[in-house]
Amino acid sequence: MFNIEKYLEKFSKNIRNAELNKTKILEIIKKHTNLNLLLEEIEIKNYIAYIKSSPAVKNKLFIHKNKILEEISTSLSTKIIDIK
Repeated sequence: MFNIEKYLEKFSKNIRNAELNKTKILEIIKKHTNLNLLLEEIEIKNYIAYIKSSPAVKNKLFIHKNKILEEISTSLSTKIIDIK
């Protein structure tokens, strides 16, 4: 018989992993830009991290974009190719 608990556990692990990746990305952004972003301000889709914030914050991220992406690629198992 199908065990629903194991099925739902699979999704639970994916959600926890996504939140850990977002947390790590926030730490890397803070390290390079001194910006304190919230977990809700980051969305990852199709290997792109979308930042929902003000234009001033996005400009500062753009200035440090290469360093941030380089550190993300070395420290995370999830591939992020761009920040928008």
